[in-house]
Amino acid sequence: MSDNTHNTEQSERSQPLMLWAMFFFIIGGLVGWSVGRGTAPAQNSAPTASDSNAVAAATTVESDPVTAVNSSSVQSIPTPVSITPETIRTLGDPNAPVTIVEFSDYQCPFCLRNFQENFPQLKAEFIDTGRVFYVFKDFPIANLHPLAYRLHEAALCVSENGGTDAYWQAHDLFFSQADTFKVNSLAEIDTVILAELETSGIAVSGISDCLQSNRYSDTVQAGINEGRSLGVTGTPTFFINGYPLVGARPYQAFQQAINLAEEGRLAETYQTNTAPSAATAPTQPAQPVTVPLGDEPAKGDPNAPITIVEYSDYQCPFCLRHFNNTMPLLQQYIDAGQMRYVFKDFPIHSLHPQAQKAHEAARCARELGGNDAYWTMHDLLFSNQDSWARASLSEHVSVLKGLAGEAGLPQAEFDACLDSGKYYDAVNAEVDEGAQLGVRGTPTFFINGQIMSGAQPFSVFQQVIEPLLNQQ
Repeated sequence: MSDNTHNTEQSERSQPLMLWAMFFFIIGGLVGWSVGRGTAPAQNSAPTASDSNAVAAATTVESDPVTAVNSSSVQSIPTPVSITPETIRTLGDPNAPVTIVEFSDYQCPFCLRNFQENFPQLKAEFIDTGRVFYVFKDFPIANLHPLAYRLHEAALCVSENGGTDAYWQAHDLFFSQADTFKVNSLAEIDTVILAELETSGIAVSGISDCLQSNRYSDTVQAGINEGRSLGVTGTPTFFINGYPLVGARPYQAFQQAINLAEEGRLAETYQTNTAPSAATAPTQPAQPVTVPLGDEPAKGDPNAPITIVEYSDYQCPFCLRHFNNTMPLLQQYIDAGQMRYVFKDFPIHSLHPQAQKAHEAARCARELGGNDAYWTMHDLLFSNQDSWARASLSEHVSVLKGLAGEAGLPQAEFDACLDSGKYYDAVNAEVDEGAQLGVRGTPTFFINGQIMSGAQPFSVFQQVIEPLLNQQ
């Protein structure tokens, strides 16, 4: 999550990367760019104040922060792109040897991760020392975050009075107080913006009139249009001296890319390492870990040679991707008696506040109808994610209760179970358990104790599963 994979907001400090691991991150970004460039959606206009329901205007999705690379998917070697110069939204020396351009969305959880985990270090090590010129570009994703564009407009309004310093102060505020701006209407977000700016000591004179005039809506839309013309289809997307790096990457990936750019070897990396063998599967630890199983909901033969444990979040878009695209193909191993599949709760509260009750709902289903009812509810929660996850905190429980009938569960008993909160502690105990095992986002899998992170394609699972079966 962590949409994270989603991040858990428990900051992970990656171990130093070997050179091929750096290639994995850079080429992962390249593949995301190459694929997205061929499928970039048509341009759409950003909503304005006249859109009372903040109608979604974009069709972009957030970038998965963990990307498995299939070497056969690399279609071409990119040339560095040319990006429109900026003035206000920049940091550092314009003559620095390396320029990083970030296309971002103030309400994107992966952009928040980059702000929290990478940006302070990038600023201290590279921007403030004159090695990197940093440019921020607007790319709010309206269908996911229909009011995010307002924050991008507000930052530009702030810059009218205070210039670059005020702009970056607003930038930091909008990320650091991200939860505060998760509201439901245009009028509400304008009120919150003005209040938070004033609380932070940012001059608010003229900001309200600026927002009401919508005079920066075209500027924000221009950022979206520019990003799409460059192949941007998700956030965050970075261009390092014109070369794409897609997703919320570990800090070491930026360090390596910047060092290569300074040495004049970044282009060489793209050209000579488009298909390194190590990039075809996620990194795994040298030794497997022991994952507690106990009486967890599971599919398949308990004595199967392979056990996969999934730590998941019912509200996470990448967990939904796994459910839709990969899980149906893994079912063949389960049906053949070769795999036992175990599901663990890992709701990421800071990103998905509705997820907690969804996990409790699945446990209530199991209490009332056994494992079959659990898996039925599991499937309903994912297949109906859009309905309950988009409901307000005051309404989503009612939507979840509505799934009980579809699962064939007694309504009154299910409602009482969910309202009681009896499984709250059990759900969060698994979050703590996963964190201790190294889970930093969802979905995360353990295949016979070996960790695999992210919504990986079926082919990546095969690369791990088939050798294990051959050993039997």
